Amino acid sequence: MKGPVAIAATAGAVGLVVAAAPARAQENKFDLSLAVVETYDTNILRLGEQRTNGPTDNLSMAPRVTLDYSRQLARQRIFANGYAGYVWNDRFRFLNRQDIALIGGADVRVGPKCRATIQGGFFQAQSDLEDLGVVISNVATTQDYSINASCPRPAGFYPLASAGYFKVDNQRRQERNQNTVDGRVGIGYSRPSLGTAQLFGAFSTIRRARVFTTPEGPIRDVTQVRSAGLRLARDVGTRIKASAEVGYTSADPASPQASPFSGITYAIDASYTPISRFVLSAGYGRLVSARGNLGTSYILRRQADFGARLTVSRKTSFGAGVQLSERDYRGEDPLFLTQPRGSDTQLTAQADVRYRLAQPITLELATRYRQRTAENDFYDYDSFSTTLRALLRI
Repeated sequence: MKGPVAIAATAGAVGLVVAAAPARAQENKFDLSLAVVETYDTNILRLGEQRTNGPTDNLSMAPRVTLDYSRQLARQRIFANGYAGYVWNDRFRFLNRQDIALIGGADVRVGPKCRATIQGGFFQAQSDLEDLGVVISNVATTQDYSINASCPRPAGFYPLASAGYFKVDNQRRQERNQNTVDGRVGIGYSRPSLGTAQLFGAFSTIRRARVFTTPEGPIRDVTQVRSAGLRLARDVGTRIKASAEVGYTSADPASPQASPFSGITYAIDASYTPISRFVLSAGYGRLVSARGNLGTSYILRRQADFGARLTVSRKTSFGAGVQLSERDYRGEDPLFLTQPRGSDTQLTAQADVRYRLAQPITLELATRYRQRTAENDFYDYDSFSTTLRALLRI
């Protein structure tokens, strides 16, 4: 969970971002690889007992070209990371399509103290059928741009600011098309013995394509989100890192079907590294989620995360994580008016092992269990998936 964006109500719900995080390693690198990804999913249709009329399991294969690039140019750094491929499904061939996730940008230093990170992302893939709520093919194209700037000092006050633009275009569910503009400004204070503190204000404007007919005339589904708060961060040596953020957030939707929200939002994140090869991380928060493709005006979310990563050697590493999320949908997609989702609880547990078979070859075996329990049990389901990735560095 990312504290700053949580309170700013701009937390991303795009799963592909996880698969294409930007390269930030300090060494120069250019890794171009060929990969094959095979996944067996027991319930790719995301259907529960009330809606299952036949088999829901599926085996897919996805060849990919992956890129991991980072280069230092004097005091500046540029990076690019991600993949492009195509997914073939054994049983549900109507879900066959391209799968692209690319992120690129630059870390820029201006003068002796100021720095900025400029980043852009492009993602295109079949929508998760849980998001759509119905079994239908739909290509979602997402663009995500951001800039974060600050002039940190070892001790004393400094300014900080960020801005972002997020857009989703759907091939078939065009009423879910969305664009979000957000920004954040603040004043930071740093002291080596205490860590850093930031006092901030943030805004987000969410515009969806659908229009509601009211006695006063047509109203577009637009939600204004505002937040103000305080963020604290502290590193205790190299082993413990922690941050906490609390603010007051209000969400004002224009949709007559969405209730407004105002209240306290917060996020707590911590990591512990007892030894250099073992990392534990945890997070908990309550936030207004403004991004995603779930078709609602906005979502009030409570979420808890726990993860661990063990690097056994240069060849082998293990990872595991658990996430529990409670989501309250505000302003349902008109598609769900006869069967509203209301709210739900989602449990996700996953584990993986990575092994470098030889210098150019890496194998990864991952498993994931997901369970959704909705207020309307029409949308309940569970699924178990196993994924094998083989990557050959060119």
